[in-house]
This record gives sequence, C-alpha cells and structure tokens, in this order.
Amino acid sequence: MVKLTFDPAMEVTQECVRRRFRFASCQACADVCPAQALTSSQGGILPDATRCIQCGNCLFVCPTKAIAGVTPNTRHYCGDTLVGPFSPYAPTVNELLIWHREYGIRFIAIALEQYESWALSIARLNLVLKQCGEPIWKVKSPEAKAINIARRSFFHAPQENVETAAVRPGLRYLRQLFREQSEITPTIDSSLCVMCSACWRACPEKAIRFENGEIILESARCTGCSSCEAVCQHRSITLDKTRRPAQVKRITACARECLSCHREFWAFDAQASHCSLCQNHLYRMR
Repeated sequence: MVKLTFDPAMEVTQECVRRRFRFASCQACADVCPAQALTSSQGGILPDATRCIQCGNCLFVCPTKAIAGVTPNTRHYCGDTLVGPFSPYAPTVNELLIWHREYGIRFIAIALEQYESWALSIARLNLVLKQCGEPIWKVKSPEAKAINIARRSFFHAPQENVETAAVRPGLRYLRQLFREQSEITPTIDSSLCVMCSACWRACPEKAIRFENGEIILESARCTGCSSCEAVCQHRSITLDKTRRPAQVKRITACARECLSCHREFWAFDAQASHCSLCQNHLYRMR
C-alpha cells in the first residue's frame, strides 16, 4: 500500500535559545549533525530538511528540546545487551547514557571493525561512565545465526528474546537520570553582578533562581543552554564545562533602600547605599 501521509519535516522551533536571545551562542545541534542539516549563522540555527537523515543525534544534545520533526532511532536489545542491526551512524554519548541508566545496558554485541563510528562512541561513553563511577560497557562478539533457507524464513525471521525500544531524548531527561552528576556548573562573580534578575528569569531549567534573599545555583539542573550568559550585560556569569559531582551553591543578598531614589534593591554588600542605576549616574540619581 502506498503511504499517502508524510512525516513532518525537521525544524527548529521557537524554544531554541538562539531564537529567544540575540547573543546566545549555543550550536550543539549543528556540531553533532553528521549530515550538516543544521548550520549555525548570525541569525540562529538554519535547518535543511533535505539533508536530514533522521539519525536523531540533535535530539540528545539540544538543551531546550527545540528540534521538531525528528524521532529517536529504534534500537534492539536483549536483556542487558544492545544488539544489531545497528544504524550506520553512531549515537551520541548522551543517548547511550540514557540506555545505560534507563534500560540497564552493560554490553553491546557488535563487530567494531565494521562500525568504526560506534567504536568511538563506546570509547567516549566509557570515559564518561568511569568519571561517574558507573560500570563501563563491554563488547561482545555478535552471535552467528544459522541461515534457514526455508521459503518462509525470508518473510519473517524474528530474533529470540530481542526487544526494540527508543529512549526518551533530551538533556533535561538526561539530567533527571544523573542527578548526582553535573556536566556544567554555573558560577556568578559577585564583584560584577548587580542582581538585575535577568539570568534567573531567562533560565528555563531554574538552575539559577532567587529565593528568600539568596541566589541559588543548582548545577544538576543546568543543561548548558547559555541563556544566562546571553542576557547578562555585566559578564558576571560563567559556565564551567567540567563533569563533577552535582552541587548547590547559595549566595546571600541583603535588602537595602537606595538613598537617592528611595527604592528597595538587593545587594551582596550589607553596607550598599545606592542601587546600581543611581550608583552609575553622574548625580547619584536615575
């Protein structure tokens, strides 16, 4: 039967941080695309649906789930082992990490000499697993199947005990699975920060938030979208891209009243007398 419907074309939605903030620098999807279907430009990420090979790699690195029209690959597994058939393009480390934590995969039955890109992905995965204190994946030799020349076997040849599934994509989901680890740690330089609130208003993951007179930096939530860096006019925020145990940092602020405009403001210095606007004004006023 001829298929009369078409799958939606790959596109970059308004959730993309490059569309939300002019100075955002994220290009994770473009960097990981093997077909160059996504390219970075001054105007944002430009998709080319005609180049897309539906590998799904972009889904596992996008920090804001901004890719539409692409679905993750369905893969085969038997117990704790990932088995063939394998896609010609290797998955990202992020996808394999989700398989590791969600399905308990610890082995892969593959002939690495035939899948060089998979060999590189497995090597990278094992480096990350060692850093996380997790058991690494081991490679098994694929089992040789006896060939059945019966006519029916050409129409239906199921593999015993083999199941298929596609994992849920996204850095948000990966962060939920690995709450004890963080890949990116946001930090604030209190000597530069004026507490304008732009960063915690822009953060879609609430990795930076202001509660009860404290700025809270929760690295386990951060997906590295760089929204906070894009909106910070004073360059007081940096993202440290080092894998380490997750941490929560709190920076205490004080509520003060400006002597010039008499409005309440927050400051790190308990003796601050003027808000940032009046302090930078020639005549100490807005």
